[in-house]
Amino acid sequence: MTAPDPTPTAAQPVRDMLSEHIPLSLIMDLAAPDGPHSAELLASEGLPTEEWWVAR
Repeated sequence: MTAPDPTPTAAQPVRDMLSEHIPLSLIMDLAAPDGPHSAELLASEGLPTEEWWVAR
């Protein structure tokens, strides 16, 4: 694990949320309520061919 950055930035709240395992897609949905929404992106892009999130 790396040491915390002593200089707070505008990005620090996002870093904190990511470190708590909040999905980036949810953060983006909350930050840009007018879209594009993650559900719309998923519908247009589809699921990846490799399910990287499934434990093997």
